[in-house]
Amino acid sequence: MRDKKDIRLFFALWPDEALRERLHDTAKRIPIEGAARRVPRSNLHLTLHFIGNVYFEEMICLQRQARRVTADKFRFDIDCQGSFNESRVAWLGCRDAPVALGELQAQLGRQLQLCGYRPEVRRYHPHVTVARKTAPVTDCGSFGPIPWTVTEFALIEVQQPGKGVQYRVVETYPLE
Repeated sequence: MRDKKDIRLFFALWPDEALRERLHDTAKRIPIEGAARRVPRSNLHLTLHFIGNVYFEEMICLQRQARRVTADKFRFDIDCQGSFNESRVAWLGCRDAPVALGELQAQLGRQLQLCGYRPEVRRYHPHVTVARKTAPVTDCGSFGPIPWTVTEFALIEVQQPGKGVQYRVVETYPLE
């Protein structure tokens, strides 16, 4: 029998309430059908690294390493929509991801490896998941850009208090 780990985590860009509202309003315009379900407004985010289930001791290591990340603040636009057909996920993203976002994601991954974390080998595709179990969505459908100024990233806990999931910010990490 396997041990049950203590906590489920990921690192993300966590939008403020005004940005979250704009993302939610834009996501509502994406047509979804059938068994599809929209991601609740309160759960909208842009994942940097999904960690999964860990023990509290492992979380402490991850937090320590995240504090060592040194990156500049940056800005980018959420300006397109699309879907990952295999996983049936609809998303909002950016046509041209800023170099600073890729550098932040890569540097954080290198730091987390010191705790035994293994980053995904797939190319990083920054996006905000807005619906699950969807039919394909038009790639880069157009809408006015949603500016996102990134001043920090966050460690998020996944909670399952019954039906569905909720996310809780555990700690934030300021950018320079």
